[in-house]
Amino acid sequence: MKYLLFILCFYNIQCDITYIEVKYPLAGKRSPPNAIWPHPQKIDISNDLLYIHPNDLKVYSNIENCDIITKAIERYKPIFFPPTLDMHHPPSDTDNILQNLTLNIKGNSQCEKYIELNSNEAYNLTISQKIALVEANSVWGLLRGLETVSQLIYINEQNYVVINSSVHIIDSPRFRHRGVMLDSARHFLPVSIIKKNLDVMSYNKFNVFHWHLVDDQSFPFESKTFPNLSRAGAFSRDHVYTPADVADIIEHARLLGIRVIPEIDTPGHTHSWSKSMPELITVCWSHGKPYQAIYSTQGEMEIFNPSEPRVYSTMDALLREMKERFPSNYIHLGMDEVYDKCWLSNPSIRQWMVDNNILSTKSLHKYYADKILDITRNLSVTPIVWQDVWDEKVELPPGTIIQVWKDSSDNIEFASWASYLNRAANEGYNVILSSPWYLNYINYGKYNTDASVMNLEFFKYYEVEPLRQFSGSNEAKQRILGGEACLWGEFVDGTNLLSRFWPKAAAVAERLWSPAHINNSEDAQFRLDVHRCRLLRRGIPAQPILNGYCGNYELGMAKSMINHPAFNYDNAVWNDKTVQSSSQSGKVLASLSSSSSRMFSYNVYSILLLFVGYFYHK
Repeated sequence: MKYLLFILCFYNIQCDITYIEVKYPLAGKRSPPNAIWPHPQKIDISNDLLYIHPNDLKVYSNIENCDIITKAIERYKPIFFPPTLDMHHPPSDTDNILQNLTLNIKGNSQCEKYIELNSNEAYNLTISQKIALVEANSVWGLLRGLETVSQLIYINEQNYVVINSSVHIIDSPRFRHRGVMLDSARHFLPVSIIKKNLDVMSYNKFNVFHWHLVDDQSFPFESKTFPNLSRAGAFSRDHVYTPADVADIIEHARLLGIRVIPEIDTPGHTHSWSKSMPELITVCWSHGKPYQAIYSTQGEMEIFNPSEPRVYSTMDALLREMKERFPSNYIHLGMDEVYDKCWLSNPSIRQWMVDNNILSTKSLHKYYADKILDITRNLSVTPIVWQDVWDEKVELPPGTIIQVWKDSSDNIEFASWASYLNRAANEGYNVILSSPWYLNYINYGKYNTDASVMNLEFFKYYEVEPLRQFSGSNEAKQRILGGEACLWGEFVDGTNLLSRFWPKAAAVAERLWSPAHINNSEDAQFRLDVHRCRLLRRGIPAQPILNGYCGNYELGMAKSMINHPAFNYDNAVWNDKTVQSSSQSGKVLASLSSSSSRMFSYNVYSILLLFVGYFYHK
């Protein structure tokens, strides 16, 4: 029978094995150990090197009273000189040493507090006659230039800290909005991990953190106005972002030149609200019964009730609070994936639609969206929406930003995300692209580039051209603000966020910063591999790009910086010297003694049973 079963399995199972091992030699140009990512607009660089005294590079600025610059200089010390690595002083017989680095802001520019959509991030970087100089028209340009300087510095094979002796870089971003979206509702993301992710965003010159704060699964945002939303809707009291947490994240992002844009997604994705505000949520029906969940169709209570006036007064109050607590003046309203079967299943809503001459669920969604958008008009907030509400012909307020996330449509007018961008920008809307950059999708296997077959999924993100097939005017082209790399949280939490996201997201960063002609993925794989090692040296557990190794600072090795205090923000401190009182110690020891006695008795009893059983069997 065993043999018959094997034969049946053999004839009914088909295996298609695809060999995906990376073969050498790889196409593309190898990169030096200080290759810059994202690639600058213009660069002229020598091969000659200057030495740098470890931990002794003098940094000056003509805007030193600006906290953004003073804290950046302090922050970059362990980046310039990795704290666990061996570094030699320059040879005693050389004067070929970098003297100092100067960060100069031009004109009468001030120390801006928060970066904005139209902030100037351009900079010039020059290294000449043993002096490094970064010049910019804003503090944000100085930050971007300082990051580039940090990437040019490296430790060579002889353990000398070095940098190119002649450099001339003129650089600025291609797109204004270069974002990362994280979902902290499906799994909670600790504050320390979010702050570390903000750091690595700055290493890649991203400037927007789109924070998908709440969803069906949980409501971790602690509202001052409606505290019960998180008390009842969060996973636990430990899985909550307090007002102090939110302020901490916003401040951390501010110093890095990153805007924080919160998203409160409605009218769908609102099941977590039902834990404390059930009166706002539609009760779903089936077969004449309320509170009926149908897998893949509807939950028991999962979507706002547009006929309920308290929905709008609640949203008005909550959006006012969001405006007060988040300084960006942009709020993402969501409005995607409105699963309307629940609305239609509810007899009260169906009757309300008849009474108000609303003939379809699309019209019902339009009714809801119009009222929420009116609130943002009154608050002078710039709304961002997922494209669904625009698909449904809702008239959006001037300045509204549409985030394109679909790659196909039931509407034959739209063949791909490129046609969405075309239409929206030509209709006068500002647009953000996300469709090709959902980094939570995991692929393993071949990816066909224009030049060859590659085994790296990273470059399907890299080879995206945001303006492909764009046929609008130059004015319309300016309305394509940029894009976002999105990481939805179904299978992501603090354990794997950084390794899952990086360095894949770096591919998106270069697409949004660098000029369009910097698009050779064969060359880019080597630069990105260098950048991945750089991230490891900065405490980021970024996953590999190519076969090979970085050094003795990889995760788990002697010089690893993944858990080094210089690159981490954990507040909890484990104290193994805590001494209990004598009475408590006695109780613990007594408990251990009792447990040991029980274990000994159990073992003796087990041995006796086995012994008796053996002779009984004999």
